Amino acid sequence: MKPPRSTTMRLVALLALLLPAGCSSERAQGIRGAEPYRLSGAACLAVLRERGIAVGRWQHIPDRSCRVDTPVRAGSGRLASFVPPLETSCAMLVAWSDFEAEVNRAARTHLRSPVVAVQHYGSYACRSMTGNAGRASLHARARALDISGFRLADGRIVTVHEGWRGTRAEQRFLRAVASAACRRFSVTLTPESDRRHQDHLHVDIGPWRQCGL
Repeated sequence: MKPPRSTTMRLVALLALLLPAGCSSERAQGIRGAEPYRLSGAACLAVLRERGIAVGRWQHIPDRSCRVDTPVRAGSGRLASFVPPLETSCAMLVAWSDFEAEVNRAARTHLRSPVVAVQHYGSYACRSMTGNAGRASLHARARALDISGFRLADGRIVTVHEGWRGTRAEQRFLRAVASAACRRFSVTLTPESDRRHQDHLHVDIGPWRQCGL
């Protein structure tokens, strides 16, 4: 005897909820979770000091409702400098410093040279999320970073705009960075995500989960 159709549909829905969500499903629809890196104030600054990351005061003046928790200005992370110097939240800088070794590993593996500088389009921007005016961007709290390229110790510069579809080594490097970022950060957006991200990688530490690969 077959179970009622309504019972079958409920079982299918339950199984769908129990199945682990992979990066491909997260790409289609962001999944909400706990917001990581809830570091703030003196405790957050102490983490940076322990890692040897020197920061200055960023004279952040909040625009409307866009307030940054523990704003900092840094010329470099643990392994590479920022071009230009990075103005961000302390929590975002801690998150990036956790990720730097993976970027360097990918550079050494695919390009045979370590990264010495990270080029970026900034962290803070008081605005709504791109494509969704009803939700504030993580940039509005400086809990996001847009990476445009990397300078290597041998003098080469690999940009997202040119390298994503550039030489085989550049493609492998940038995709390795993006793949590692999907594991480390809440949201990672790439040139595969949409037309707005053709020249940079977006990473953030918000409550939503999405992998743009």
